[in-house]
Amino acid sequence: MEKYFIAYGTNINYNELTKAFPDAKILSYGYIQNYALEFVGYDGHAIATLAKKRGAKTPVAIWEFPPELRFTIANFEPFPYLYKRIKVTAIVGGKTKMRGEVYVTKQKLRHGRPSEEYLNTLRAGYREAGFDENLIDQALKEQPTD
Repeated sequence: MEKYFIAYGTNINYNELTKAFPDAKILSYGYIQNYALEFVGYDGHAIATLAKKRGAKTPVAIWEFPPELRFTIANFEPFPYLYKRIKVTAIVGGKTKMRGEVYVTKQKLRHGRPSEEYLNTLRAGYREAGFDENLIDQALKEQPTD
């Protein structure tokens, strides 16, 4: 497993992720390129995932987990049942590159709208990281309709 966990969606939210993993350390915030934020699942219960999209840019947090927690994060993200790991490179500060792993849904699921609680957690994470919350609304508007 790569050293860094590249997180998007609600896993950007420091308070939420450190409830489950108090020893996790956030290193930085940045973007991954050519992946778009999408929401999959049933309306009112959808979750965030990433989809390849040329030219897209998605906000991320770069986390470091102690070696003993790396297996635990895989279980936290229902790996390998719902999610798969892919290697990505995050761009931090416009040019620094940090390589790590991100979890994305492994099968094609229908697109849907998350609950308001989920969206509030996502918005709080974006605010604390300094990301534009309008990117969430843009992702909701631009995602494919099934």
